[in-house]
Amino acid sequence: TWIATNNAGVNKLVHSNFSLIENNANIAPPFDITYGNNTHQLLLYSVKNATAGIIRNNKQVNYKVKSTNEIFRLVETPFGFFGIGSNAIYKMSLNGNSFYPETVFRDSADNGYSGILVDKNGNLVSCGKYYLSAIVNGKTICRTKLSSFADHAALDTKGNIWVATRAGELLMYQINSNDPSNYLEQKKVFSKELSGVSPRSIIIDKNDHIWIGTRSHGIQVFSLENGKLTRKFNLTSSSGLSDNFTTYLACDAENNIWACSALGLDRISINKGVPVIENLTKQNNIYQSVFKVVIDKNNTAWAAVSNGLIKITAENKKPTDYSPTLMVSMVKAGKDTISERTNSPLSYNQNNISFYFVATSFLDEKQVLYSYRLQGATENLWSEPSNNTMVSFIGLPPGDYTLNVKANFPAGRYADQTINYTFSIAPPWWQTWWFRSVAGLMIAGLIFVGFRFYYRRKLEKQMAVLEKQQAIEKERTRIATDMHDDLGAGLSRIKFLSETIGIKKQQQQPFEEDISKIREYSHEMIDKMGEIVWALNEKNDSLSDLLSYTRSYAVEYLSQNGIKCMVETTELVPSTFVSGEFRRNVYLTVKEALHNVVKHAQATEVMMKIEINHGLNIEIKDNGTGFDQAGIRPFSNGLSNMHSRIKEIGGELEIINGDGTIIRIKLPLPV
Repeated sequence: TWIATNNAGVNKLVHSNFSLIENNANIAPPFDITYGNNTHQLLLYSVKNATAGIIRNNKQVNYKVKSTNEIFRLVETPFGFFGIGSNAIYKMSLNGNSFYPETVFRDSADNGYSGILVDKNGNLVSCGKYYLSAIVNGKTICRTKLSSFADHAALDTKGNIWVATRAGELLMYQINSNDPSNYLEQKKVFSKELSGVSPRSIIIDKNDHIWIGTRSHGIQVFSLENGKLTRKFNLTSSSGLSDNFTTYLACDAENNIWACSALGLDRISINKGVPVIENLTKQNNIYQSVFKVVIDKNNTAWAAVSNGLIKITAENKKPTDYSPTLMVSMVKAGKDTISERTNSPLSYNQNNISFYFVATSFLDEKQVLYSYRLQGATENLWSEPSNNTMVSFIGLPPGDYTLNVKANFPAGRYADQTINYTFSIAPPWWQTWWFRSVAGLMIAGLIFVGFRFYYRRKLEKQMAVLEKQQAIEKERTRIATDMHDDLGAGLSRIKFLSETIGIKKQQQQPFEEDISKIREYSHEMIDKMGEIVWALNEKNDSLSDLLSYTRSYAVEYLSQNGIKCMVETTELVPSTFVSGEFRRNVYLTVKEALHNVVKHAQATEVMMKIEINHGLNIEIKDNGTGFDQAGIRPFSNGLSNMHSRIKEIGGELEIINGDGTIIRIKLPLPV
C-alpha cells in the first residue's frame, strides 16, 4: 500500500510475516515451548506462575500445573502429556483446567534433563548429564550411559537418534521397537571430527545433513558418506550468524535451519549449494536472547524470548523477473543539499559529505542490507552489511573519488545490486597552479635574501666557533689547574715522604708515621680524583644527582670527624638539567663550608636543609663557636672563593654569625 503525503514524500506500508506477542493470554513469558506433531498443538509453559497454554487452531486454553514446582517443560506424545523437571519426569493427567503430575521416574539430583524429543514411535527420549533415557509405550524405562553431558538430541529421516555431547562426541542410536528394555542401541561414535568445538545443540535436516551448534565455533555442518563424517560448512559470525554460541536448532518443512542464540534468531537456507543467513530479529529491530524455536504444521515458526513469543509465518514466495533499482537519493555537503549532479568539482570546504541511498523492492526496505566502499580514499574496503541507508565521510582531502554501493536482499529474493557515484573535490586556492607560481617567485626572492644573510651570518658563526674554542681552552686550563692544585701537591708530599722513609730506613730510624701520612694523602687524592671525574661526567648533569652526591659527601665527611649531621630535603627532586660548572661550584662551596665547620667551629651537630621552590636554597647551620669576620687572616681565601663561586653561577651567599654559624646559598635553576 502506497500513501502519498502532503509535502512529506511517499510512504509504503508493507505486510510483515513477523510479529512479537508480549502478552499471551495472561501467561507470563514462557520458559519453554514444544509442539505436538500428532495433535498439532503448541504448548507454552511458564515456570513463573506454573501455567500451561495450549494453542490449537489459533485458540489458546490455559491450564494450571498442580502439586510440584519442579516442572519447567511440557511435552505431548501419543501416550499423553509429560512434565520434565530438573531430575524427574512426570506423567501429566489433565482433569478440568489443571494438570496433575505423577512421577514416572526420578534420577540423581545432578543428572538433569535438557534435550527432549519424541521419536518416530511416539516415545519420549531425553538426554542429560549421565544418561540417554527413553519412556517406551508410556511406561517402560530404557537408559543408556553417556560419557558426557548432552544438551539436545535429534532424529534423522530413518528414525535414528543422534546425540552430540559437550566432550565432542557424536553418537548415533538405533531404535529396537521389539525390545523395550533394550530400546536404545548405540551404533556409531564419532569423536575426532568434533574435537575442541564443545557442541550445545543438534538438528538433522531433510537431507540427513547434521547441523551442530557449538559454544564458540558457530555451526558445524556434516554429512555421513560411506560411514565417514565429512564437514560441509562452518558458519560463524563472520559468515553472518548473529552469534557464534548457538543454543538451539530447528528444521522446517522447506529444509531451512533456524538457529537460536543470545543475540537473536537466524534462518539459514541453502541456495545453489551456498548457505544464505538471515538475521530475522536484527532485521526487525529486536535485540533479545532467543531460547527456543519450534515449527508447526503450517511452517510457522514460534520462538521464545524473555518477554513473550515471536511468531514468523511462512512466506508465499513467487518467482519474479523484477529487478530492484538501487539509487542515490540525496547528497549533502555539510548542511547543504547538492540538488543536481554536475561535472564541476565540489569546493574544498565541501569535504564533509553524506550520501543517502535506497533500493526499491516489493518487501520491507528495512530488511535490505547495504555495504559501501570509497575508491580514492586511504581505505577502500567494503563495509560490513547493515540496513543503514546513509553514509558520511568527514574531512575528505581534495581528489577524485568513486562511491560504490551494494544492496543485498534477504534470502536472495533478488540479485545483488551495485551502483557507482563519482565526484571530485577541488583543492583550496593555496594549492592551485597560479598560487604555486607566485609562491615560487617569492621563494626565489627569499633565497636571494637568504644568501646575503647567510654570508653575513657566516662571519658571526666563525666568531662563535672561536669563542667556543676559547671556552674549551678555558675549561682545559681549569681542569689542568685542578689537577695541579689538588693532585700535584698531594703527589709532591707523597714523593717527599717516600724519600724521607728511605733516608730513615738507612739510618734505622722509625718511619711508621710517614707511612700513615702517605696513606692519608693517598685517600685524599682518591677522593679529589673522584670529585674531578664526577664534575666532568655529563651523565651527572641533573639536579637530583648533584644533591644526592652533595648530601652523601656531607654525611660521610662529618661522621668521619665525629660530628652529627642531619639533612632535611624535599621528597621529590626534579631531574632538572644543570651544567658541570653549576654542579662543581655548588659542590665545592658546600665542601668548603663543611671544612670550615670541622676545622674552626668546634661543633657537634650540623643541620643541612635543602629546599627547591623557584630556585635552589641550601642552608648549613652548626652549633659551634661561630667566628669573627674581622679576625679572618688576611691571606685566607676560603670565604672569598665561596662568594666568587656562587656569584659565577648567578647566586647569592650569606653568612650569619650568631648561635653558631648559618650559611645560606640561593641559586636560580635553569628553565
